[in-house]
Amino acid sequence: MSTNATAKLLNADSPFFSISSLQALLNLTRESARTTASRLVRRGILVRIQRDLYTLANGKYSLFSLANALYQPSVISLETALNYWGIIVQVPQTVFSIAHTSYRCVADNTEFVYRRMPSAMFRFGQVKVEDFFIVEAEKALLDTLYMKSKGLVELLPEDIDMAKLDDELLKYYSRQYPDVVKKMLNEIEEREYEAK
Repeated sequence: MSTNATAKLLNADSPFFSISSLQALLNLTRESARTTASRLVRRGILVRIQRDLYTLANGKYSLFSLANALYQPSVISLETALNYWGIIVQVPQTVFSIAHTSYRCVADNTEFVYRRMPSAMFRFGQVKVEDFFIVEAEKALLDTLYMKSKGLVELLPEDIDMAKLDDELLKYYSRQYPDVVKKMLNEIEEREYEAK
């Protein structure tokens, strides 16, 4: 592989490369991109993370950006986002994201879980922080309540720091969710109010 191609990899916007992105970046056929990826792994330039996903050897990336790359489209949410924004103090051992379909995998000695979120509830409230995409705190709470309504999440109302959330944004975003989520949100808010 030419020095020019190596330079293109080193200067790429993302630390992750799929066969498709190698194909586009290096102007190769799909089969040539697959062969090139194998050669780059043997030469110690790329490291294979999982089937069809590579990163530069000694490349720096966060687990959250890896979560975004492992399964697309996806965005960090649920307990992982709640902890990131300081809404809950428990640190999940798994990196949770939402996606259009459910998926689970282990990479980089970490478990990644993607929970299926209907399209109408997926495509808003996302922000880019550092090198990854994550939902805003208010959406993370609503996503978590939605998953709790499905029996997929354990979340105790007393574990949530409601003071860090924007009430108006919470109400605005909650319009996209089923009534059961709004009901759970109202119960948490009433509990907060009574505790004051």
